[in-house]
This record gives sequence, structure tokens and C-alpha cells, in this order.
Amino acid sequence: MSGPSALAARPTPSELLDRVVASLPAGEDRPQQREMADAVMAAFESGTHLSVQGPTGVGKSVAYLLPAVARAAAGHRTVVVTSSKALQDQLGGADLPFLAEVLDVPVRHAVLKGRANYLCQAAVAETRVQLLGPGGEQHSLDLGEGLEPSGGPVADGDPALRKEIESLLDWAEETATGELAELSDPPSDAAWSALSVGPGECVGASRCSHAEECFSEQARERAGRADIVVVNAHLYAAHVQAGGQLLPEHDQLVIDEAHEFEDAMVGALGVSMTGWRLRNLAGVHDRCVADAPTVGMVLGASADALDDALDAAYRAATADRGSGRLTGELPDEVAEALTQADLAVDRATSSLREVSKAAGHAPASTAAHRFERAIRTADAVADSLHALRGDLHPGQVRWIAEGRTGRHSLQLTRIDIGPTLRAMAWERRDPDDDGDEEEGAPGPTVVLCSATLDPGTAWRLGLDAKYLAVDSPFDFRRNGLLYVPRLPRPSSQEWPDAVADELVHVLERCGGRTLALFTSHRMLRRSVEAVRERLGDMVVLAQGDAPNRVLQQRFLDDEHASLFATASFWTGISSPGTTCSAVVVDKIPFPVPSDPIVEARCDAVGDERAFMEVSVPAAGVQLAQGVGRLIRTATDRGVVAVLDPRLAEARYRARILDRLPRMRRTRDRADLDAFIDSLDLT
Repeated sequence: MSGPSALAARPTPSELLDRVVASLPAGEDRPQQREMADAVMAAFESGTHLSVQGPTGVGKSVAYLLPAVARAAAGHRTVVVTSSKALQDQLGGADLPFLAEVLDVPVRHAVLKGRANYLCQAAVAETRVQLLGPGGEQHSLDLGEGLEPSGGPVADGDPALRKEIESLLDWAEETATGELAELSDPPSDAAWSALSVGPGECVGASRCSHAEECFSEQARERAGRADIVVVNAHLYAAHVQAGGQLLPEHDQLVIDEAHEFEDAMVGALGVSMTGWRLRNLAGVHDRCVADAPTVGMVLGASADALDDALDAAYRAATADRGSGRLTGELPDEVAEALTQADLAVDRATSSLREVSKAAGHAPASTAAHRFERAIRTADAVADSLHALRGDLHPGQVRWIAEGRTGRHSLQLTRIDIGPTLRAMAWERRDPDDDGDEEEGAPGPTVVLCSATLDPGTAWRLGLDAKYLAVDSPFDFRRNGLLYVPRLPRPSSQEWPDAVADELVHVLERCGGRTLALFTSHRMLRRSVEAVRERLGDMVVLAQGDAPNRVLQQRFLDDEHASLFATASFWTGISSPGTTCSAVVVDKIPFPVPSDPIVEARCDAVGDERAFMEVSVPAAGVQLAQGVGRLIRTATDRGVVAVLDPRLAEARYRARILDRLPRMRRTRDRADLDAFIDSLDLT
């Protein structure tokens, strides 16, 4: 990197892009990438929000990073929000280091994640004492259902978990970042939660004796010195909730994969309550206040009562509405369970405060940390209970969700987050001494980008933004074919068998090399069993048989393998070349009508408009994401088979087809076979 002369030069994105293209062995100048980079730069300079749809192959990451680099020379900081931690790691571990190497411009970058992604040194120290004792003697490790997220004792009887925690403690002595992503073999949630804390549990740097060695604080310090900071949507939501206190000051914000940002914010800004949270608090309390077990017993009884009430209310709601949504007042049994839980939590909080005060723990001591984290855990549970017991306001939806373990949770969130983001993020305001609001510093200039971005996304996020749709650099009409066979509709009993027939045919013609995407796990498993039975030795990988990252790598490594998967593989996976020569989609991915948030959004626009304004656009975006897995480079060729005849027959088909790449279309298997033959797959 160069010195002050580069700062004075203030290079343009086009100049920087010239250097990037020249540095690549097969560097390709893409007009679409230049168009997007220039538009982002113009948005940053004018302070005008921008929404960009840039198809696969445009090089969106470089197109928004280069203006951020150019503006960094003038002292402007950019925060990039990603849809996932994996994309964070891609930007921070590959894209930004690459740009830093090839560009003669001084720019610093940092990746910042939530506190729970880093080892907590206070929890590590406390757990060492529990394992070894102050004098080095071995202590039993308590490892049970009440595992304390703040790193307290965890319950006897699970040697595997103890061994896992001991391994993490060894790693804690050598890691430079303390970050979960550094581990090639991620630990179990139980082991990691024993040595990490969430933002609500952390006592804060000013009150922690381990602040100087805190990995999370070190990451925040690096972010505070950086010109470009990469975060994920969940952390950005926490930043919004904290009144803009978690991230360093910035005047430019890029939201990548912005089609997912709305739902990510809806989820992150919501409130959830389960019986487990009450049982966990009971364990936290009893480990701090061992001589008051009745408090923990009351919390445990409240947890059982809440579980029973939610189970009963869920059965009643789904029988009545088909979903767990609660449209009016809380059912009596749920309201009563929440009231009793609130009283139990208040009793636990008082007990913790009284015992802590009486003990007179030294400030910043291990014992003081333990009690303060416990009190913060209790306060967070109390806040959730108060929110869930309150009146339901317009724009909010409250529902009972079914968990993986069969237990239920009570959820509350807003379906319209535009006003929230406008007030708390895009147009920040500061209250004056009289409590009135006066205009404060303006929010950041926001750039939204995605390969599948609905023109209305910015409006739903509370932004008045210019919309730009950049053309694809790929020749889809030459390199791709969309095949929609004449099959029974998905509501027909014959449809699953017809899907299996088409899958077998595509896999045989392509010699594997197929990514099959399903809208339900049930259809996935049924199809996998049918195809494996009929294709014998052909490698058919299926989601659920191994961790996702393992399946993805096997698919990429074995050109003749096929991968059958559901939601998590509709985005993110990239397999250029002949490894993925066919993408098969079982049916149009309409959102589930009984999903409480979907149902509430449909109610908000009215029955007559709901399907066309809520379900069809969502299905179009999701289908486009799945189709986008096929052609990843200018030389890729392949077929997309959508095994849902509604894409060729239904009155709304044009609105969905308009979201897809402009490929040739056919309904005849002979055309499909001829195109596959032209791929020359050997």
C-alpha cells in the first residue's frame, strides 16, 4: 500500500477496476460491473439511496467494494451487511484481502460478529476453575439441561461434552481471534455456549477484569480503526435495537443479498419465549444461590406450565386457523402461564440481587461476573415476558411456533419494519432536554444489492431509493434451457411419482451432475429414496445425511454426484463448470400460507390482492435464486427443469418468469435431451 500521495489522488472506481482486471490472469472487463460501480459511487457522493439488481456474474461484491475503497481515501467509512456469516468470511477472508493486495490504495478492513461468536475470557477463566480448581485439583463438570450460556458449571454425566470443553480450553490458549469460524470442526452448541456470552449477558468492558484480553472487544477495536467493516444482518439488527451503539460511526451502508434482509430483520427484531429459557434461568440461579432451591423449583414449575399452555393453545389455533397465529388477546391459559412466569422471574432476580449484595463480591471478580451475568439473563427473560404479555399493536404479529424438539415457543414481531428502520437507522434523531425530538445526524447512505431484488424492497425497508437493474453478462439464451414438462399439478396424487420419473431421466442423461432443490423435506426424502432405488450405484447426496458443508464439498469434488437439498441450498452454493449441469426444482416455491408472518402480510393487503402481491413475488425471488445456481461463469451451460406445470399454465406465470434469466423454454423432453447432448458431457 502507498502513502499520503494515494490519499490525495482519490482514485475513481473505474481506475481501481482497471487495476483489478489487469491483475487477473483471465481478467474480464464487464460493462455491467462498471455500470454498477459507477452507480454506487454516485449514490455515495450524492447521499442518495440506491437499490441494485445485479444478476450472477456481474461481480457485485467488487462493484460495491471499489467505491467504498475509493471513498475511504476521503475519510468515509462503509459498513457492509451480509445475509450470512459465511458471506462475511468470504468478503473478509478473500475478497477484501485480494483487493488490498492488488490496489495501490491504503484501506483497512475488519469483520465484526456478535459477542456469541467469540470466546469469553471471563467464562474461560471461570470454567478453568470449575475444571481444575484454584489449586489445580480436578472438579466435576455439571452438564445437564440447565447449561449456563455464561460459562458456569455445566452437569455431571456427559464425558464427551467435558472432553469437548477441555479441547476448547486448550484452543483458547493458542487462538489469536477467539472466533468460532476459526475452528475447522465446529463444536456443539452446548460446549460453545459454556465458553461464550451473548450481548445481554456481557457485563461490559468497563466492569470486566478480562476486558484487555477480550476477543470481542478486540474485534470491535479493529472495526473502529477500519475503513470497511463487514457485519451480518443479525448484528446490524442488534445495532439498531441498541440505538446505533454497537457499530462504529459510518456514513455509507451496503446491504448485500438484500432480498433476505427484510425477513432477517423481522426475525432479529422479534421476541421469543420458551419453557427452556425459564429452566435455563432456574439453573443459572441455583448455581449462584445454592441455598435457595425453591426459587429454581418455582421457575421449573412455571416452565412446565408454559410448555403445557403453549402446546394446548397451538393445537387449538392450528385446528381453527391452520396456523399458530394469535390474532386477538392471548388465550387464558397462556396469559396465566406468562403471569406466573413473570412472578417467578421477578423472585429469581430479587434473590440474585440480595445474595450478591450480601456477599460483597470484589468488583470485577469471578463471583461478581457470575452474579451479574445471571441477573442480566433474568432481566432479558423479564423483558421478553413483558413484551409478550402486552397488547398487540397494529403491524405486530404474535404466534406460537413449533420447535424442532416438539416443544413450542411464543413469538412476537413486526411485519412492517419500514417505519422502525426509518426512525431508528435511516433517519436518526436525538431527543432534546425537554423530551421532544429534534433532527439529529442523518443516517447513512444505503445501497441495496442482490441478484434477485424486487423494485419494492427498498420501500418496504423504509427507503426512498433509486432502482437500477443491471443486465446479465451471460448469454442465457445460448447457454441455458428452461424445461417445464407436462406433469400433473402438485396437488395430484400422481405428481410425486412423475417427479421421480423426471429426476431419474435428468440424472441418467447428465451422468449425475444435478442439483435438485425441493420445497419440503418430505418431498426430498421421498424423491431421494425413489431415485436411489432406481439408479443403483449413482452417487445421490441428500441434505440431512451429513453436515451441509460436507455435502457441498462432496458435490463439488465428484463431478458425477448429484445433490438433493431444501431451503439452505437455494442460495449460496456455487458450482461452476460441468459439476452442476442441471438444476431441478420440484415446484414453484410459494411461501407457506399458514406461516403466521405470511398470513399477517396477506391480511394487511386484503384477500383479493394477497396472492399476487405477497405470494407470487416471494415465489419469483426464491425461484430465481434456485435457478441462479446453474450458470456461474460465461462458459457454463446447462438445463433448469421446474417440475411444476403451473409455471407454464397458470395466469400468474408471467410475473414469475419475468424474474428468471432469459433462457430458451420448452415443455418437450426431446428438446431437453437434444440440449443435454449438446453439452458434450463425457
